[in-house]
Amino acid sequence: MAEGSSSRGIKDQSRVVPPAAVIGISSGSAALNHVKIDQISALQDGIDSLSLAMFEALRGLRDAVAPESGNLGGGAGSANNNNSDTTGDFEEFWQSYKNGDAETVALVKKLSPTPPSKREDYIRIHAKVEMEKDAELVARLASTVLQKSANIDDCVSQLPGMHRTRTQQMEYIRTLLEQNQKVAQILEDKYRIASERRDQVRQYVKDRTCEALGIIDD
Repeated sequence: MAEGSSSRGIKDQSRVVPPAAVIGISSGSAALNHVKIDQISALQDGIDSLSLAMFEALRGLRDAVAPESGNLGGGAGSANNNNSDTTGDFEEFWQSYKNGDAETVALVKKLSPTPPSKREDYIRIHAKVEMEKDAELVARLASTVLQKSANIDDCVSQLPGMHRTRTQQMEYIRTLLEQNQKVAQILEDKYRIASERRDQVRQYVKDRTCEALGIIDD
């Protein structure tokens, strides 16, 4: 009978699982969005984000202006690879136009007043398309860098003491140091009083115990 009741108790305990615990595990990433971080950490995150954005911007500009410079060696093999990549892009563009791709056809009509009839026409239109893509890339990267920089300025402006003068800041620091000293002195006094009372209680318990047991303490 005892074994049956204990097994039922274990089963009951296994069934009573707080749903919040399960939800917390499954939605841990969502909960992180509500975690508050200090202003210094937010500023550091902003600086890291700006550095990454600037790196991506420089790499994007390099790939747009001089993609061959990203290849190691810089010899004839690199030039051949660059030419093959360009040829592959053009062939893909040409096939898309021949197959009637709506976006490609619209780009050709936008950039060429007359339908292209020769390979040179397609090459010229393809070069214009790539230039427009590069211009859009530059604008997007510049906007990202400016936004990250603005976020850093906002974080800096919200740091404590940024709106105080040097004299005001030094006075505020001096006030904080005085307050810390006062609190430290209060803490030491409280600790001393607590230690004295602890010793008194220990001595009282010791005396009463010895008296009750008839022990003579030398």
